[in-house]
Amino acid sequence: MSISKTRSALYKTARILGDVDAVRKGKAGKRVKNRLLGKLTGKLLKKLGMVAVVLLLGACGGQSGQNKLGLFGDSEYKNPHMPAAEAQLYGEAQERLSDADALMQSYAVSKSEERLAELAKLCGELEYTYDGSEMDAEGRRESMLLQARTDSMRTAIETMLGGELEHMKFPCLSQSDLLIEKATTWPVYLQKGTQLYYTFATGGNVTMRIINADARQILKTYVGKKQLRDSLAIKNSAVYLLELTPKGTAYIDLDVSQRYSDVRQMHEKKNIRVDTVDCSAGDFMAVKLQGIETKSLFEEPRKATLRSVGKAFFGGSSRAVITLNVPRGCTDLLYSLRISTNEGSVSSDGEFGDRVTKSYKKVKFLGLPLYETNKSHSNLFRELLYGNVPAREEEAYCNVYVFTNQAEAKKFQDGQAPANLKYNIDLSLMGTQSCNGRIPTKGLTKVYLGFDNERFRYSNYLWLEVLSVTPKAEYYRVKYTAE
Repeated sequence: MSISKTRSALYKTARILGDVDAVRKGKAGKRVKNRLLGKLTGKLLKKLGMVAVVLLLGACGGQSGQNKLGLFGDSEYKNPHMPAAEAQLYGEAQERLSDADALMQSYAVSKSEERLAELAKLCGELEYTYDGSEMDAEGRRESMLLQARTDSMRTAIETMLGGELEHMKFPCLSQSDLLIEKATTWPVYLQKGTQLYYTFATGGNVTMRIINADARQILKTYVGKKQLRDSLAIKNSAVYLLELTPKGTAYIDLDVSQRYSDVRQMHEKKNIRVDTVDCSAGDFMAVKLQGIETKSLFEEPRKATLRSVGKAFFGGSSRAVITLNVPRGCTDLLYSLRISTNEGSVSSDGEFGDRVTKSYKKVKFLGLPLYETNKSHSNLFRELLYGNVPAREEEAYCNVYVFTNQAEAKKFQDGQAPANLKYNIDLSLMGTQSCNGRIPTKGLTKVYLGFDNERFRYSNYLWLEVLSVTPKAEYYRVKYTAE
């Protein structure tokens, strides 16, 4: 076994025996007990064998100190010289001090960035103050000594870390053999006074930029570099972006780290919230996308009554035709058709346009193709229509025919059999309940919807809402917020 491994094993053994001794003397807190129990039920128990078990049992029984180990939950700190609340604060501070001492010894052996980061975090928690008004003289003496030891330990750690920080780099992100096909961005929060280090390699053609997202400033740009190793002094605390934009596709390797100038920077890290927001064409880092604009063709739902075949003998009609005027620039019509055997309106009637607008705002930044000019179906339209299907009734259904020729629509209205008419079979629906759908309108100025109730007994009532869809350029940007 190497010297370093031997030291590590001895340190682990010494630490667990020290924890047991702390329990025996009544100076152990919740974290010490949990740590001790975890070690003794793991691999370390196998190494220590019966020695640790005997010591543990000795610590659990016949103890006359300040508190007991409490295998099943007795973890309160007790001290006869101070009230319960102060005793709890005293015990927790004592435990943090013990952990700090152990971490310092561990770091002295390992010299690892991980241990250094743990030590810096614990250093930020090393704080103890007390209220001696309800303590006796012994309690005040113990508290004063613990406060002095805590302050001394914090100063010692800060001094040690200050000397070590200038020699250490702490990783921020790492990407290896990553294929990128478009501009890809990684955000990182950096504090004033730190130093950013980055190495980059690619076999392709990639432009790299470093950006202060808060100030909206490009700090550095590297064009066409195959390999790069550089650093940047951080002058302001902010969210910074590392942006890589390939020409075509490219595999990249990227490693980013930072060097702290002050111990407190190590435990003042922040999370980054990422939001996508609308913006104007000239805004910083604005991204253009092909969006849509929707408008209702009718001010309120267009209503129609389809008499049953039986009732139509005595008046009325089992058919209806509704004309849709296609606005200039419109590429598609989205419709919502509610069919009911009850002629009363419901609260959702007339809300199709608002519901589609809300759905569009939710999905337009999710990476869906917003408009596909060369395809018969669009992912966006499927999302908008799927989430806004009108209420359906089992007994309410009819046939829907889509005509693009006025003469054919007139023949349908006059009662000719659909089998003898020219209609769009792909867009027409037989025996449909309440539904919604999309009608492409390229080259059309009018569309005619023919409705037919073939049922002998039941009449149907229709509510039709239609939206025109026009392509529209939109812009968005990604907003980064440190929290």
